[in-house]
Amino acid sequence: MAQKTKKRNDALFVASLGRGMLILEAFHSRQKSLGLTEISEITGLNRSAVQRFLHTWEQLGYLAKDQTSKRFTLTPRVMALGYDFLKGNRLVEIATPFLLEARKHTGNSIYLGTLDGLDLIYLIRLPQRFLLFESTLPGRRIPAFCGARAILAHMDDKDVLEIMERSDQQPFTPHTVIGTEANMELVQRARDKGYCVSAQEFLAGEIAVSAAVTDTHGTPLAAVYISAKHSEWTEERVEQELAPVALEVAGLIGSQF
Repeated sequence: MAQKTKKRNDALFVASLGRGMLILEAFHSRQKSLGLTEISEITGLNRSAVQRFLHTWEQLGYLAKDQTSKRFTLTPRVMALGYDFLKGNRLVEIATPFLLEARKHTGNSIYLGTLDGLDLIYLIRLPQRFLLFESTLPGRRIPAFCGARAILAHMDDKDVLEIMERSDQQPFTPHTVIGTEANMELVQRARDKGYCVSAQEFLAGEIAVSAAVTDTHGTPLAAVYISAKHSEWTEERVEQELAPVALEVAGLIGSQF
């Protein structure tokens, strides 16, 4: 969800541009379209400012306005920005063939995600079967506190604790682990094992194993995720059959950096 821009002691920072970006970020909402009042509430900007920003984005071709409902939606032009990022990203280029081979080998869905602030954002998603429409799309965000433990396991406790304390730890399913202390314990478990197994914490019916992609200096760059159907896979089977694959693929990708 978009938030108000913070005041910055930076003479080069263009505050109006920051506010304008809040309009596009408001569309992180699960709703497919948004009205002026909703965007004002999400961004914290007054209606007059929101109206001007909406008009500007519409004129630039990044938003479309339904003339009947007066609601706004993102346009395909937004996708071009994501494409430009993905095609020029070395991590994505290197990881893709390894992930494709892992999907073929395991018969399971394979993802690549990287840390972005308090969230994990998926760069590559290779579904094996249709579970949920959103699960097929790159660019989806999930909170790092429950979705990026494999990456957090390679970070200093101080930095991990800051992410935990700043996160809005709301449960997505009855199985989501909530609380800083409990999540710090799971991060430590991921350190001890070298990988993380998560069952139905973000998506009901899914169990996944993740392993961090680190460069030659041990800096975490991303994580490889292998997803399976919880009704078909026990945690023990995931650890025995899928965890070694996740570790191998993460290692192969990381060896290129």
